[in-house]
Amino acid sequence: MSTPPPTRGPPAIEVRKLSKRYRGGVLANDEISLSIPRSAVFGVLGPNGAGKTTLVRQITGELVPTAGAIRVHDIDILERPLAAKSLMGVVPQEATPYQHLKPHEHLVFFGRLHGMSRSQARGRADELMAALGLEEHAGVTAVRLSGGLKRKLLVGSALMAEPSLLVLDEPTTGLDPHSRREVWALLESLRGRGTTILITTHYMDEAEMLCDQVAVIGAGRILAMGTVEELRGLCRRRYKATFENGAGQRQTVYGSAYDEVVDELARLDIHEYTIGKTTLEDLYLELTSQTLEESQYA
Repeated sequence: MSTPPPTRGPPAIEVRKLSKRYRGGVLANDEISLSIPRSAVFGVLGPNGAGKTTLVRQITGELVPTAGAIRVHDIDILERPLAAKSLMGVVPQEATPYQHLKPHEHLVFFGRLHGMSRSQARGRADELMAALGLEEHAGVTAVRLSGGLKRKLLVGSALMAEPSLLVLDEPTTGLDPHSRREVWALLESLRGRGTTILITTHYMDEAEMLCDQVAVIGAGRILAMGTVEELRGLCRRRYKATFENGAGQRQTVYGSAYDEVVDELARLDIHEYTIGKTTLEDLYLELTSQTLEESQYA
């Protein structure tokens, strides 16, 4: 992943001791603090129910925090919400395109919502149709687009006003592998142009593929934060091997060193296996005693 040149000025997003308690006493976010540099891709990784969406909805001004502070490009979102929101493009997790609009019509509609003249909106829509690879689907209504193309159209709608910050909540949930890769490629291209991107995800491969920095969240708290390599380095067990045991079940052994894993495989008399470095999934397991998949249903 190529890194854009560093940018000066305050962080794109600064969150300090942010807490959100819902009616009934549920504490969804518990004193979360983070700083997202400009032109970075920052991921919030955790299972459903961990507090990711609550965090995003506060950053985008949709929810008012119970306590704490949020600044977007040094603008206090509680004091100047409209100014802060004007810098953002947001794609919520459950968003869907207007099904009976064609892609260009959809983009123009959102441009007009942002106060563009009709000619300005059409010109910007033309640019995005080309940039997003939607030109060959120009005559198709949104209801007939694939999942990946629909998500691209939503991202395009969020980009109509050329925001400096793009916020995406679970951008590839429910998409097939091909559509996921299409969205990843789009986000990579935006990153290369200097757009700051905040994404939430429960996919480890997505966080590892896209993100400069990742915050691992569980039960509303930040459990760990850093680059992917820094987070991997937090694992006490740096290597793992996966194999099929005599009962036909997949089994994993861990070790702090490569040779330690190999020695354990030899002791178990295992000759067919896959060995490699631990992942963010393994870090999450170490921090919480649950895999991300298990914690979806906890």
